[in-house]
Amino acid sequence: MKVCEMIARWCQDIGTPFVAGIPGNGILEIIDKLETDTDVPFILTRHEQGASMMAYSYAFQTKNPAVVVGSKAPGATNLSIGVMGAFVESLPMMVITAQVSNAHEGYEAFEEIDLAALFKPITKWSVQVNNPSRTLEILNEAYRITMSGRPGPVHVAIPYNFMQLEAGSYVRPTLPTTQSSLRNEVSDIVHLLDTATRPVVIVGGGLPPTNAVDVLAIADTIGAPIVESWLRKPIPDRHPLCVGMAGIGGSPAAQHAIHDADVALVLGCRFSEQMTEHYTMNFAPDAKLIHIDVDPGVIGRVYPVHLGVQANLQDVLPELREAVQSTGKSHRDRGKSDWLQSLQREQLAYLESLAAYTRDDVSPQGRYVVQQLRELLDDDTHLVLDSGNYLHWAEQYFSVNQPGLFHYPTSGTMGFGIPGAIGAKIAFPDLFVCALVGDGGFAMTMGELETALRIGTPILVVIINNGTLGHIRVRQEVNFHGRCVGVNFSEQHFAHVAEAFGAYGVEVNRTSEVRGVLTDAISAVRSGRCAVVDVHVSSEMADAPIVRWWSS
Repeated sequence: MKVCEMIARWCQDIGTPFVAGIPGNGILEIIDKLETDTDVPFILTRHEQGASMMAYSYAFQTKNPAVVVGSKAPGATNLSIGVMGAFVESLPMMVITAQVSNAHEGYEAFEEIDLAALFKPITKWSVQVNNPSRTLEILNEAYRITMSGRPGPVHVAIPYNFMQLEAGSYVRPTLPTTQSSLRNEVSDIVHLLDTATRPVVIVGGGLPPTNAVDVLAIADTIGAPIVESWLRKPIPDRHPLCVGMAGIGGSPAAQHAIHDADVALVLGCRFSEQMTEHYTMNFAPDAKLIHIDVDPGVIGRVYPVHLGVQANLQDVLPELREAVQSTGKSHRDRGKSDWLQSLQREQLAYLESLAAYTRDDVSPQGRYVVQQLRELLDDDTHLVLDSGNYLHWAEQYFSVNQPGLFHYPTSGTMGFGIPGAIGAKIAFPDLFVCALVGDGGFAMTMGELETALRIGTPILVVIINNGTLGHIRVRQEVNFHGRCVGVNFSEQHFAHVAEAFGAYGVEVNRTSEVRGVLTDAISAVRSGRCAVVDVHVSSEMADAPIVRWWSS
């Protein structure tokens, strides 16, 4: 079997939903064999970053990898931003790039760079195949690595002259079956939670969506508030026990819960810079932290722990739930504790204050647009964000009633919105997907709108168009005496871009028109079209990036 045939068959056997990229020298053979020998579609994107962002989003939704390909240096380097995003968010991805002929390597051949070295800092494993007969061995090891432990992308570079060479016999890829347990730690954890007077549960992006029910049951049993890590929404964020998000732009109740707790059960959280407000967040001096994570490297790295456990949450949370619920002691009175009730009242007052903002009845505000989206869209809508100031409106006004529906790329990658929405739609073709993007992020990857139309993934794209890079502008205004340099755009009318690709496109400039326009666009998407709503919003900005709770 030739190397190109082996790669195509391997892509099918690992279950990738697509192979995405742009055809080029060294990957043409793979694309051809996908077409003739497999059912795996090749998705042509308008830029390789769109391909890697699609795979990045697909992995967030399903926790399974997709395959992206790039041709030598230009195509490979274009993939890197989405690969970096998957690495930061601990998501699996298979990256295959063509390398120059091994006969020419080291001569500064056309488009030659050290690809294995390029991807090493942003992958779990980056390697070059130097013997065609070892291709399958290396691909299978890469697949094992991307899916094992703390997931992350992997990269394999293959000299393009190998593609037509013999690679030996084929062996179907498999993953080792592993299962973790709390073993002796479960009794210690239950004892700490049982004796706590102010327990808090902190949940991060490492919580599998299927285990949200276990977290809610544990918190309910011990009478603990639940705090969400920064922009993750891993549980229903309007549940009575949820007291909001920690970190920049988070709720006061969440920060108070962390500050005052005597025992914290920390699940799948790495205490990021944004969540800890640049590491100024602190626990009570006598607080005991129980930190459970699949990656031992994050346990105790930022905050000292009383008990650290390396374990897969999917395996151990049902075990912990059963142990907590079967202790035979009644904890439900804690649900009426003054501390928990005060946090719940504080969170309720915070949500009421958000709802009571002064509305601009002429120019639509970003928060008003998000509020209308939440009212109009189905409860199971997947919201995919780009990066920008409006993300704080999304966190505050777009509530979710189940995990996995809210995806902000915490890697901070602008341009994620449209390709991210395509990836989500591929993962869940029967559910509604909305991309909420800024004008800066939309312009970066607006070409992928054509990709969405061509492959039949109807998505709604809503642009918060304020003519500026808002997240940066608010910082400039505060830190540079109001000087704003390099952040303002000229007048932009993106509805014409949608129409140029054959999508439904509409512009809205008045508050009174927003709801009707969104309603029509949602109907267009439900009928199978892609739709872009370009909302020219007011100058109002979220002040979250410059407000500090812990510093004050």
